[in-house]
Amino acid sequence: MRFLIKLFIGVSTLSILIACGSTKTTLRPEATANINKIAVIKVAEPEAYVAQDFGSIGTMFGAVGAAAAGGSSANTAKSVAEVAAQAKYKAGKRFTSQLAKRLASSGYQVSLITVSRKENHKLLKNYEAVNAPDADAILDVAIESIGYATEHPMFSPHWRPASKVHVALVDSRTGKTIYAEKFMYGYHNPFMSGTDIEAPEQFHFDSKDKLLADNVKLIEGLNHSVDSVVDQTVAVLKK
Repeated sequence: MRFLIKLFIGVSTLSILIACGSTKTTLRPEATANINKIAVIKVAEPEAYVAQDFGSIGTMFGAVGAAAAGGSSANTAKSVAEVAAQAKYKAGKRFTSQLAKRLASSGYQVSLITVSRKENHKLLKNYEAVNAPDADAILDVAIESIGYATEHPMFSPHWRPASKVHVALVDSRTGKTIYAEKFMYGYHNPFMSGTDIEAPEQFHFDSKDKLLADNVKLIEGLNHSVDSVVDQTVAVLKK
């Protein structure tokens, strides 16, 4: 039994490590000196508002427990999605408006552009077809996931807003990525590469029932998730 547990942990860890790689391209200080106009691609809405119960004790006991935990997560995710739908909440729309507002306040000329993409949760593979003739750079943001998550059944079992968001700033003339970063808000995994952002305790819930009982606070947590990534992005791009 002990051998099987070690094997399960080893396989899971290896899978995580294989799936993760470098996610950051550091912006050189002199790069922003040549950027005055930024075309912000309107951020696509997430494919779903998820809830992942990584803190469930079931996830520690192999396939059967994982299946049970997965079922619980699916039910909770559906409920979180329902709350977001009832509130007409749009994370992509908030990202777009906040980025445009904050970048303009930082001294950039900002335009909003729309592009079509095959996968909303991924950055564009190239920017040759993006029509931004007057922009010095193109800002692309992709919401890989957003919602709520628990972290560990013993040390961090509470639910908190959680998101994974990719950001890239691309030179509109060369198509070269001059800045890229993956942000992980709320839920953290030491085997995943990215920039961690803590979710304040005011948005932590002791249980799934409490999470779903306070719709206003649930939405506020999602807003904080979005705004925190915007804060970090604008701070990097500050002239």
